[in-house]
Amino acid sequence: MKLKKVAIFTHGIKRGPFTRLGTTLARGFQEAGVDCDLVVLQATEEQKAKYPDINVISLKVKRAVFSCLPLIKYLQQQQPEIVFAMPSYFNIIAILAKYLSGVKTKIVIGEHNICSLETKIEHGDKLKIKYLPLLMRYIYPYGDGLIGVCADTLKDLVKEMKVAPEIPMQVISNPIDVTQIQQVAQEATDHPCFENPDCPVILTVARMAKQKRLDLLIRAFAKVRETIPAQLLILGDGSLKEELEHLCQELQVHNYVFMPGYDPNPYKYMSACDVFVLYSAWEGCPVALEEAIACGAAVVVNDAPGGSKEVVDNGQYGMVVPHDNPEALAIAIAKIINNPQIKQHYQQKALIRAKEFQYQKISQQYLDFAISLK
Repeated sequence: MKLKKVAIFTHGIKRGPFTRLGTTLARGFQEAGVDCDLVVLQATEEQKAKYPDINVISLKVKRAVFSCLPLIKYLQQQQPEIVFAMPSYFNIIAILAKYLSGVKTKIVIGEHNICSLETKIEHGDKLKIKYLPLLMRYIYPYGDGLIGVCADTLKDLVKEMKVAPEIPMQVISNPIDVTQIQQVAQEATDHPCFENPDCPVILTVARMAKQKRLDLLIRAFAKVRETIPAQLLILGDGSLKEELEHLCQELQVHNYVFMPGYDPNPYKYMSACDVFVLYSAWEGCPVALEEAIACGAAVVVNDAPGGSKEVVDNGQYGMVVPHDNPEALAIAIAKIINNPQIKQHYQQKALIRAKEFQYQKISQQYLDFAISLK
């Protein structure tokens, strides 16, 4: 059995993880011979022009809460066999739109984080998030299938969010375009921290948010600096930047920590760094980590809830250290920097592991799961 037409329903195509996820999946579906619409809240003609091979449908609304009616109209007109929705509030809207539209389209919802921690810690002060767990509990079971990006995501939904486990569920990692990443990674690095080969560079790519625990990474870096003349490069932006800058001043490492903000090509830095670190308090399936692996970076992650440890297969393709332990993180970073053989070992293993996340392979897993629901 083969699907003829599917759709992806998500944020937009301006930038960010769901832009990469949506466009990469859409490309994979189309290359598998399945017609795919990428349905987003809003997309300008200029944004669409960046993806000429993808059929982007703009619902022409600014917020997800306003997207139900235009999504109903889309479903009634196009009637895709499957809609892959993501993330949480898009899942809810997709399910409601399916039942209000009266179409036979099946809704496969996608969960990309540890929702109980995300709602309580990262967004607990936001009114629109307050009722999200309740909506998920009572609306998710009306979906036709659920894809979680790691085992902990599904466990959290059932145990903490009280989502009925009767809905068919499957773990599928996030897709990346390994070939494209490796091509773009060949661009020359233009940041001054790479000018001195005798000063190792530790890199992370992350939002400056509570989840990412960049404060603990900076504390670990300060310990590394006691014996190694290293530098820390943090690519990303967010509300905690000023707080992190103050911490660097307090620890007297402000001259060695660089925070240039968002960079459209982090891959050139991933391929050039000595160590890539992701030390989040929780994760779904971190795309930045997958991308770093595709660039052949030696990576260090923690054993916090989520998919980081799964991406490196519990230590086979990168170092895993305890969470909430900057001392252990500092030791792991120093071990890689001080031992070229260990660094080379993890760099080689990373390139092998990256093949598992190639988008054609992941896209086919999505399609196979959808077919099993027919």
